[in-house]
Amino acid sequence: MGLACGGAGNGASASDDPLASEPCATGQPLAGASYDIAKSRFAFGSTPVAVDAGALVRWTGSEGVVAIWSDGAESASLNGGAPAANLPGWSGDGESLDAHVVAYFESMGVQPCQIASTGEESGAMGGGPTDGSGDILVATPTAVSLARGVQGVNVRDSLANAEFDSNDQTTEETLYWPEIPADVVSAALVFQAQLAAPGALAAYKAKLPTDAQGPGSVVIHHSSMGTSAPFVAAAVYDTVEITPDDSGGDIFFDPNGNPVTPTWQP
Repeated sequence: MGLACGGAGNGASASDDPLASEPCATGQPLAGASYDIAKSRFAFGSTPVAVDAGALVRWTGSEGVVAIWSDGAESASLNGGAPAANLPGWSGDGESLDAHVVAYFESMGVQPCQIASTGEESGAMGGGPTDGSGDILVATPTAVSLARGVQGVNVRDSLANAEFDSNDQTTEETLYWPEIPADVVSAALVFQAQLAAPGALAAYKAKLPTDAQGPGSVVIHHSSMGTSAPFVAAAVYDTVEITPDDSGGDIFFDPNGNPVTPTWQP
């Protein structure tokens, strides 16, 4: 079971809209969040034991493990065959589940103003007629992921997701929410404002290679969790290279339309 029961109770939220909040302060770094083992709700199965593995600490129980890196990033999963894996989800109501997961990560230090949206992953559960004429599999939300952003600019590489079971324990979860430097945040907002002027986006796309003129947006990218290299964050225009065989991937440009090398990637 989890180490603590902090956060909202069943269906609780601070407001009718769990994402409603004041905008993040401008001119400041985008505050990060670090996993707090004392607030964990993970289904350890027994009191976890900490094992120092150098770059991370593994908190291991009889049913699963939580790994916490030195930068506060976290990933957790159950062992194969753990009983908690067979429990139903915490709630079949998407809005209640969203609010519950949002409250959990806010207890870990995630600022409400940085939660741009939530996304649900669904599982299937039985339902339908009770007269024996057959069952209907109904898609129900089981896990929620938070998308990070600031004033409409997505922070693409941050992670916060959790799946709660009917005992109000998490059975899978990840948190990686590093601090983003103020100069990167400011650059992203200025870049976004630049493209918002009348005709500016079309003029900007005209500077890009033909195969990069599809849909795109200004985003913040940053280093992945668990990397040993120095942390890197950058504000770029993110779009997809269009190729005849659909093999293209994300490509990146600066405010002048020049290609950007993704130094944040390993």
